[in-house]
Amino acid sequence: MNPETEQELKYKVLAELLPGMLSSETPAQLIEHVFACVSKHFNLDLLLNYWVEERFPYRLQLIHHRGVTNGEAEALLSLDQGQTICGTVIKSHNPYICERMQDTTDFQGRILRQMGLQRYACFPLVVLDTDRPFALGFGSRSGDRFDPVELEVLHLIASQLVLAFGRIGRFEELERQNAVLADTNRFLSSSENRFAAIFAASPHPMLITTLAEREIIEANDAFLLLLGITRLDMDTRYGELIRGSDLMRQIPEPDESSTVPEGISREVTFTNHTGEEKVCILRTVRLDFNGELLLLTMISDLTEHKQYEHELQRLSQLHLVGEVAAGIGHEVRNPMTTVRGFLQLMLMQGKNTLEPAYLQVMIEELDRANQIITEFLSLAKDHMVQLKRENLNDLIRKILPLIEADASVTGKMITTHLTPVESIEMDNKQITQLILNFVRNALEATGENGWIQLKTYMQEDRAVLVIEDNGPGIPPDVVEQIWKPFYTTKENGSGLGLAICFSIANKHGASIDLSTGKEGTAFYVRFRTT
Repeated sequence: MNPETEQELKYKVLAELLPGMLSSETPAQLIEHVFACVSKHFNLDLLLNYWVEERFPYRLQLIHHRGVTNGEAEALLSLDQGQTICGTVIKSHNPYICERMQDTTDFQGRILRQMGLQRYACFPLVVLDTDRPFALGFGSRSGDRFDPVELEVLHLIASQLVLAFGRIGRFEELERQNAVLADTNRFLSSSENRFAAIFAASPHPMLITTLAEREIIEANDAFLLLLGITRLDMDTRYGELIRGSDLMRQIPEPDESSTVPEGISREVTFTNHTGEEKVCILRTVRLDFNGELLLLTMISDLTEHKQYEHELQRLSQLHLVGEVAAGIGHEVRNPMTTVRGFLQLMLMQGKNTLEPAYLQVMIEELDRANQIITEFLSLAKDHMVQLKRENLNDLIRKILPLIEADASVTGKMITTHLTPVESIEMDNKQITQLILNFVRNALEATGENGWIQLKTYMQEDRAVLVIEDNGPGIPPDVVEQIWKPFYTTKENGSGLGLAICFSIANKHGASIDLSTGKEGTAFYVRFRTT
C-alpha cells in the first residue's frame, strides 16, 4: 500500500471513528463502535478490554470483548496480572506488539494461540479521574504482520479512547450526581411540603421572616388570630398590619455572628389589633433555606395561663380570709350575741341611764359587725353550696322588686334586657347575693340621674349576666385592687362585696370580667350551662 493510500485510509478510519467517540454514552457503545470501524477497514477480528479488579488489584477483569465466543470469553474473564500480556502492558504503561503468537509463553498468550490468533497488539489506557487502569487489545486470526497504518491507527485509537472513556466517566458521574440531586430535591420538596403543612396547621402561632430585613415570608392562621387580623387583610394590609404590630417590635434579634441553633426565648406583653392584651413566650430560631437566612418565630400564648394564675392568687387570698374567719368567727360571735341581747333587754325595759338612741346605735353596730363575720365565712373554701338547676332570668325577675326598692330610695333607675338563656347549676341564695352586691355597688357608684341595667344572653355554651351602670368608671390603678379583701374606696365600706362576688362565681365555675370607662362600668359573669 503506497503512502498516499495509507494516509487516505487512516483519515477515513479516523473520520468514521470520531462521531462515535464523541456521542457514545457508555463504554460498551464506544467499544462496539471502535471494533466495527477497525474490523471494517483492517484485518482485525478480536478485541479484548481489561481493567484491574477493584477488590483484587492483582487480577484483571475482562469487561468488553468482541470476536470471541462466550466459552472463550469465560476462559479469559479473570486473569492474574503476572500471567498476562495485558498485565505487563498495564504495569509498564507501554504497548505490546506480537506478530507471532506461537512465540508467546504467558498464560493469556497460550489461550489466544489456542483460539487461532496469529498476531496481537495491546495498548495501556490510563484514564484520568480513575485509579483503575485499562488495557485494550486487538488481534487477528490471519496475516503475519501488522501494516504500519494499522499500528498507527490503533495507537491513535488508544490515545483517543483515554479521552473518550474520561468523557463517558464524567458523564456517568454527572448523571449519578444528577440522580442524587434529583433524589435530594424530591426529599427537600417533600420535606418542604411536610413543613408547610405542619406550619399551616399548627395551633401555635408561627411567623417566618428574612433575617436581615425582617421581610415577612409567611404567617400561619394561628399567628393572624393572635394578632387579631384575618387572611382577607393579606391582599392589601397584611404586611403593614404585621410589621406595624406591637408584637413585631419585641421579636428577639439573634446575634449575627451566631447560628443560634438553640434559639432565643423571651416573654413579652403586647396589645393586638382588636385591643386585647396578650402575654406570650417568643422563641426564634435561625433557618438556612436554600442559602437564604430566615428567622422562624414560634409563639406560645400564655394569656389564659396568666389569667388563671392571677385568679388563683385572688382565690388563695379569699380562702385565707375565709379560713381565718371560720377559725375565730364563733368565738367572736358568741360574746357579741350576748352583748346584743343585754342591750336589747335594756332598751325594752327602759332601765338605763343612756339615751335609747345610743343603745339603738350600739345594736346596729353589733349587727354590722356580725354581718361582716357572716361575709367572712362565705369566703371560706369549704363553704357549702346547694346547687340546683334553675334559670337565671327567673331569679332576676324574682328579686327585681327588691332591687327596684333599693334604687327608688336613691332616685336611681333600674332597667332589664333579659333574653332567653339556658338553665344553670346554681345556689339560689348565693347568686342572689352576687347580683345584689353588684347592683348595690353600681347604685353607690352612679350619681344623679344614674341608671343600672341587668342583661342576660347566651354566648356559645355560657349564660352571661351583665350588670351595667353609667357611673364615672373605675380608675385603671384601682381595677386590679377591687377584688382584694378589705380593699374599698368607700368611707364605710367593708371591702368584701366584690371579693364575695368573685368567690361565689368561682364556686359556680363562672368567670367575671369587666369593661370600664368614663361612660360607665359593666361587669360580665359567665356561667357554664353544661
